[in-house]
Amino acid sequence: MDGQLQVRLIDAWSKRPRDIRYPPASELELAAFEARFGKIPPVFRWFLATCGGGVVGSEWVDSIEQLTLTHQKFRAESARAGWRIADVFVIGWDGAGNPYGIDLNTGRVLVEDHHFGGIHEVAPSFEAFLVADLL
Repeated sequence: MDGQLQVRLIDAWSKRPRDIRYPPASELELAAFEARFGKIPPVFRWFLATCGGGVVGSEWVDSIEQLTLTHQKFRAESARAGWRIADVFVIGWDGAGNPYGIDLNTGRVLVEDHHFGGIHEVAPSFEAFLVADLL
C-alpha cells in the first residue's frame, strides 16, 4: 500500500466515532501474537498497528486482543466442525458467525458461509476492503 493511501486511510479512520474503533496494537502485542499463531499479513499488520481494528463496512475487524480469541476459536472449530476455508488469515467473524479473513495466496478477503454454503469474496484485497468503506 503506498504512503499517500495510508495517510488518507489514517485520516478517514481517525474521524470515525471512538466507539466503533479499537486502539492500535503495540509492537509487543503484535510480536506476541505472531510468536503464537504465525506471521500477520503485512497490510493487516499495518492496520492493527496504526488503526487497531473496528467497524469496516458492516463487520467488526478484530483488535489484537480479539484476534487471539478468534484464532483459538477458528483452530478449535476447524478441528471439530471442519471449516473448509483454508490458507486464510482470519480477521474476524461476521454477524452470522462465519469466519472471514485474508487469503494468504491471493490477498482476497473471503468469508465462509455456513448457512448458504461456499466461500465467497468480500473484497479483492484488504486494502480494497478498507477503501470501499473509508474513502
